[in-house]
Amino acid sequence: MHQLFYNATQDNSAETHSAEGRALAKVGNLQSAEAELRKAVASAPGKAEFLRDLATVLAMEKKLDESTSYFQRGLKIDPRDFVARRYLAANLWQLHRYAEARQNLRMLLNANPGDPQALLLLGMVSENTKDYATAAKTLASVPTLVRAQPESIAALARSYYHIRETEKARAWLNKLQNHAAGVRAVFLGVQIADEMQDYKTAEKLLSSLAQHYSDQTDLRYRLALVKFHAQQFEESRQILQQLIDDGYKTSEVNRLLASCFRAQNRHEEAMHALQEAIQLDPANEASYLDLASILLAQKQISSAMELAQRMAKAFPDSSRVFASKGSIELGAGDFTDAVSSFTRAAQLEPASSDATIGLARAQANAGMPEQAKATLDSAIGRFHEKARFELELGQVLLKEAETGNKGAEVRAEQLLNSAVAHDSRLAEAHYELGDLALRRGQAARALIHLEKAAKLAPSSAKTHFALSRAYRQLGQKEEAAKQAALYDQLKEKETPRAPDPSSDTPPSN
Repeated sequence: MHQLFYNATQDNSAETHSAEGRALAKVGNLQSAEAELRKAVASAPGKAEFLRDLATVLAMEKKLDESTSYFQRGLKIDPRDFVARRYLAANLWQLHRYAEARQNLRMLLNANPGDPQALLLLGMVSENTKDYATAAKTLASVPTLVRAQPESIAALARSYYHIRETEKARAWLNKLQNHAAGVRAVFLGVQIADEMQDYKTAEKLLSSLAQHYSDQTDLRYRLALVKFHAQQFEESRQILQQLIDDGYKTSEVNRLLASCFRAQNRHEEAMHALQEAIQLDPANEASYLDLASILLAQKQISSAMELAQRMAKAFPDSSRVFASKGSIELGAGDFTDAVSSFTRAAQLEPASSDATIGLARAQANAGMPEQAKATLDSAIGRFHEKARFELELGQVLLKEAETGNKGAEVRAEQLLNSAVAHDSRLAEAHYELGDLALRRGQAARALIHLEKAAKLAPSSAKTHFALSRAYRQLGQKEEAAKQAALYDQLKEKETPRAPDPSSDTPPSN
């Protein structure tokens, strides 16, 4: 009897705390609501409704990990609580746990195929995981919900672009012009169109703000950025120069202006713009890095080294700065210093592929081939995207094979084939495979790889030289002469460059 009375009292207490928690949540007092709902769960830990209510408040407080655990506990007790499952899926989506989110959404849709919120979430998850066909189909099935949020419209438009339904993508982006979210919605549309290289649509969306947006300087800068991405460098430069002439001087504007000058091979003007950018915002490392890149490309090694020292002092905890410093030291032939700089860069950002590749190149140049191979072998096992490391290690082994090590050549070929299997866009890997086949007298096989390399990197002089050799071996004299002429033209223009770890391919030989 006493036990029954105690249980009843406990249940009443739990219900009281739950009711009070829900009431507090309704008026926005989430902290107090959480405290009451925790008491309810402590009193009745087996009641799914209390777990769901606490999880919901925690989600409203952005405590997503803890919220997720309470939703999962509740669903073990009541697997058919579809509201809890929908909220759980939303949490998992926000936590980027897409596979788990998709699994819960499929369970919801199996029970109720027309659940609009579940369809919307499945569309967003599919877009995030690059399943664009599913995203487009699913999001388009709930147009009212999609129209409510600019982010949903952006996801549907991006999906349509990826499945080559460009007109549908544009139609959805156009809806952002009069969206309740205002300017933010239009700028999101500009970002999507710009990203998908639909520059006319991006400009059209910007133009729709011309009479209503108060910050016209920001609007003009965004237009200059779109025109730069569209490779309309002179038009972009003119807009930026006008902004500067009107007194709108910022580090951001000067950096983009420098990029325009650089694209036009106006390197001195680019460097001047970046020096001004540094003066305007000395705390922005991006301007220093851009200037260092130009100095290195122009072989102004002394100035680049001086800048590298300044950067290292100003940004002692920046992986990118030490990777840039390492690149400059490689260009100067200071290989031991380069090893130190790239080691520091990799310590600061272990997930940086640029720092890791730079370290391997520095080690190889410093007469440390075993360390270089160990660095790259480790990276192949550690990084998800393996192709760059396979290419780099393949090239290290090809150097080793020049001493007569046939085993190194065999493994190099395996790595290069693996690299192109992982990323068929690696021109340098195709070149190395073609060159290897040429040296073995396999001209037809060489031609396959060299033609791919030339298509991917048409300005590579050495690729055209190798192509001329391959055509000559195959008896195609006219084509061989054409490739030899291209080689001569490109070789005249080609400026030797120091190794740059931010590049997808090593410098040409």
